[in-house]
Amino acid sequence: MKFGLTLALIACLFASFCSTAGNDRRDDRNQSRNQEAKNEQRRLVVNNPDQAVAIAQRQFQGKVLSVQSSGAGYRIKILNNDGQVFSVSVDAATGRVSRK
Repeated sequence: MKFGLTLALIACLFASFCSTAGNDRRDDRNQSRNQEAKNEQRRLVVNNPDQAVAIAQRQFQGKVLSVQSSGAGYRIKILNNDGQVFSVSVDAATGRVSRK
């Protein structure tokens, strides 16, 4: 009877250890992914739509009608003082603005 209880206790401890080790590895992977995302944001010149609008408005006067996130940056629609609507792109990595 003692032998059976000892085996059961060892099996329980082993299962607990393996479960904890698996969680630790998962936590390490999640921390690594979070750090990579933070590093990517640090490398970008433009990190959010407000920054993109501010950069675009330094070059082009007018009212911002819309802001859309695109794969590599932001697309901003502007209504200028002459009543013309045009789009500009702001590259997130460089901050470069180009009129479309």
